[in-house]
Amino acid sequence: MQRHTYASAERFLLSREFFGLKLGLENITEFLHSIGSPQHTYPTIHIAGTNGKGSVAAMLAEVMREQGYKTGLFTSPHLVSFRERVRVNGRPIPKRSLVSFVDRHRSELTRRKLSFFEVVTAMALEHFARVGVDIAVIETGLGGRFDATNVLKPLATITTDISRDHMEILGNTLPKIAFEKAGIIKPGVPHIAGFLPESAEKVIRRACRERGAPYHRLLKKEFRPQLVEMKLAFASNGFSVKPFRPGMYGEHQLRNCAVALKTLSVLRNNGWHLSLRAIRDGLSRAHWPGRFQYIQRKSQPDLLFDVGHNASGIAAFVGAFQDRFPGKKAHIITGFVKRKEHQKMFDALRHITEQYHLVPLKTHRTTDIDQLIRQINWHGVTVQRERGLRSAYNKLAKACSTDDIIAVVGSHYLVGEFFQAYGIR
Repeated sequence: MQRHTYASAERFLLSREFFGLKLGLENITEFLHSIGSPQHTYPTIHIAGTNGKGSVAAMLAEVMREQGYKTGLFTSPHLVSFRERVRVNGRPIPKRSLVSFVDRHRSELTRRKLSFFEVVTAMALEHFARVGVDIAVIETGLGGRFDATNVLKPLATITTDISRDHMEILGNTLPKIAFEKAGIIKPGVPHIAGFLPESAEKVIRRACRERGAPYHRLLKKEFRPQLVEMKLAFASNGFSVKPFRPGMYGEHQLRNCAVALKTLSVLRNNGWHLSLRAIRDGLSRAHWPGRFQYIQRKSQPDLLFDVGHNASGIAAFVGAFQDRFPGKKAHIITGFVKRKEHQKMFDALRHITEQYHLVPLKTHRTTDIDQLIRQINWHGVTVQRERGLRSAYNKLAKACSTDDIIAVVGSHYLVGEFFQAYGIR
């Protein structure tokens, strides 16, 4: 057995990115079978969606943890360290566990040519089994049908939201995207859906009907937002929650909270012990870094972070900003990867800023900023091309007053780079 250091184990995992994105389950299914199919040794909740799936996953995991269940959480992408993707009771996978996984399986992972996401998924599923979780909340990476996480036999599946993103892979219409995400729906397994566009909702509903999966759709009457307070009542099963304050801000997070509550209602009806106290406290304490994360600072401009990386995510961020800071403008540092609906994103952002600071991302997927500047209709907003994130921020930090807001918005790569550079958590 080869003995790795953490640094060499990390290099091996990152090297799997060479194999790119793989759509298909044969490789990871066979590998997991060879190590005892650990994903079938504990119950799971499987979550798909264009936006909101990470937030809903974090909410559900926090409630389970509050109830006393040892809870695994698998999400992607990460902000700083990919150890963040694999958590048990809020703690990232230990370095020694990551090294042990690579020591035990490197030769087989290499032989099978598993991709980065396949390897990290397998590592998470095995880790949860080895530490004996009571339940794991698993977020899909991309789509659902051929996503590496779609090897589960879950006790519930969820579709949080469907909008346009990754269209080069999932399809260029909402029904096509919905079809891919509906791939996680399993025969006889309850499926919970958030507020979906009608054309997408029909696809999800049809998939549930064809597979005999009980369908639980969030209804408008169950969602009554009052800025940051909400009340949901499920009269059909007697489950109700008094008004409370969710831990994450924005009406989009209220919708995510409603999806989490609907899911918890289904689980309670299926025999899971979940007290109202654990539900209320878990949802109130749930935190998800980089999602409308606001940091107030003495004698310095305030900071705001959001990983809204597609048109609907940016629209949700802008709506939350206008609710939280009515009449204010932000100094926006932003950067995006290629193949996004950039014009729609800047059409939304223009309502809360008078100046953009565009920075390149530290990835080969970064947009060509010069090309972006030529192609976008900026609607009169000033645009500055920056050499990098540090120079953009340092310039703004000196120029801004203490009542200004510097918003770092866009790709996970961008927010993650800031977190790493300035020690934000």
